[in-house]
Amino acid sequence: MIRYILLSVLFADAFAFSGMARNHRASSRLFAQQQAVACPLTGGNKPFTPAPGSLEGQTIVITGGTGGLGLESAKRLAVGGASILLTARSVEKAERAVSEVKKYARENNVMNEKVSFKLLDLDNLQDVRNVLETWKDVDKIDVLLNNAGIMALPKLELTVDGFERQMQSNHLGHFALTALLSSKLAPDARVINVSSSAHQFAPKGMLSGDALWKPDSFNYSGWPVYGQSKLANILFTKELQRRCEAAGKDWTVACLHPGVVATDLGRYIIGNERYDEMKKGNGNVLATLLSNAFSAFLKTPEDGATTQIWLAARQDQKSNMNVRGEYLSDYKVQVLADYATDASAAKQLWKESEERSQISFGF
Repeated sequence: MIRYILLSVLFADAFAFSGMARNHRASSRLFAQQQAVACPLTGGNKPFTPAPGSLEGQTIVITGGTGGLGLESAKRLAVGGASILLTARSVEKAERAVSEVKKYARENNVMNEKVSFKLLDLDNLQDVRNVLETWKDVDKIDVLLNNAGIMALPKLELTVDGFERQMQSNHLGHFALTALLSSKLAPDARVINVSSSAHQFAPKGMLSGDALWKPDSFNYSGWPVYGQSKLANILFTKELQRRCEAAGKDWTVACLHPGVVATDLGRYIIGNERYDEMKKGNGNVLATLLSNAFSAFLKTPEDGATTQIWLAARQDQKSNMNVRGEYLSDYKVQVLADYATDASAAKQLWKESEERSQISFGF
């Protein structure tokens, strides 16, 4: 609830927070020291990075790989020697991200030129369906990291397919993509879904029907709808793992909460133009103070991406940890409320996702 309030008032008239910005740098360092979680593999608080060469021969697909957690994941997994395939909405952003990943690898004494991209718009199901043609050159996928997402849109937006945009961007698009790429998944593949503790904004459980996919604009509220999409990530994870096991597949499906992270998802809350102005330092005084103060409570993308990198690099196996169908935070399996483990709700979500996407896994 505290996070909900902080996020909701970040760019509103919350004058009480303005004084926190005076000691922003010191408070940021102190908070980071207090909140740092020791990595079970590196020891201490250094974010986990795979050892050079440890991921050779692996192909890792990362949706939303041009910024934030996706880009950070691509950089560090590339150091491990994996072939990295990013998805992006534009060629310009994709090319810049590929260049950054290769540069990061070189700076860490690794020459990895196996970094590429595919254009993909999860808000357009026809574009997702096109992967059957446009991804023919991809023979095998060892890890599918469903990372892309949007957050807490202030007003109701529908995709070209007619569905609420957060539900399609965060869940339905990834559901369809995973189904279409399932024939390319390696026998021991991993599907990793980036969820969030914001699933708790949906405490009444998973909605269904038009209430979920086409909510009434009069009753629309960005955070509860975002919570529904993140709860969908968890239930999709659990149902996909259940179906994999029933079908005799040796896939590992897991989801995670990265933490409250300082990424560009904020642009969806306040709008692109205002967000870009604030990044340039051109926001009004109050908004800038609030932004600085709030950032003291955020994880860096380096820290936030660590659990998904850790999972993609299969480090749970070194600890004999069972992560199949589980929800993790800071490398640890978390206990979920009953509504987030509701098998009936998971099956209903799967059924509705197949019906609305017109795409099926076939098992």
